[in-house]
Amino acid sequence: MNNFGFYVLGNHSPNIRMFGKYKCTCYMLNGFKRKIFLDFGAGVFLKFLSLVKKKKMDLNDIIIIISHNHLDHNFSLILLAIYLFIYNLFHKNNKMVKVVLPNNNFMYKFIRMFKKEFDASILTKYTNFSIDNCEFSFCETIHKGGSYATKIKYQNKVFVYVSDIARVSKILVDFVKNSDVVMVDSGYPYKKLDSFLDYHGMTQDIMYDLYECNIKKILATHIRICYKKESYIQKFPEKANIEIVKENNTYSLFK
Repeated sequence: MNNFGFYVLGNHSPNIRMFGKYKCTCYMLNGFKRKIFLDFGAGVFLKFLSLVKKKKMDLNDIIIIISHNHLDHNFSLILLAIYLFIYNLFHKNNKMVKVVLPNNNFMYKFIRMFKKEFDASILTKYTNFSIDNCEFSFCETIHKGGSYATKIKYQNKVFVYVSDIARVSKILVDFVKNSDVVMVDSGYPYKKLDSFLDYHGMTQDIMYDLYECNIKKILATHIRICYKKESYIQKFPEKANIEIVKENNTYSLFK
């Protein structure tokens, strides 16, 4: 693995009024022989397909890791299933995409109906595997319906993607401690109803708790379009190295 990083296809939370304008969560990892995507949310399918054709990626060499069963993190799997079904119907060389995702939910049951289109594996806190000498491991986080953080370790370097969380748990603290880079859902800068219902936490609580974990750099993502970025920044610890992730940008993490 070299020049490890990721490209942001989308990183917004869902908003019906802005449907189509802002893409939901999806990150394409760079530096691997196979193309790996973290989450596959609503609105990113056409951009994904364009990248596949532009970069001449083989769909058989793509892995999609879904953090949890919410549409802003997995909806484009439905469109991908339809695309693959039609493609395989008219071509002799069938395409199959590998997907790792939690079970016992609608999306898992849905893609299991497409056995020729998806190689589906169940994601749990015990899941671990290696790709190009990188170790992938997972940690269950606090988010309504269940969610998993993804850790990618290469030699002595560590990157962690923390999807939507209500708060930083003791288990998550141990999981991210001393990481080089942690990308995390930024929660709400101001109190909202679902911050009390174990959906999304408060920006200040999340960032201060992570700041105490000796993380070299924090990438703040899943910024809500109804708030200005300044609303988030003023909730960050002053001494913390925090950068807000932007859509369509590429981020180099470590070599």
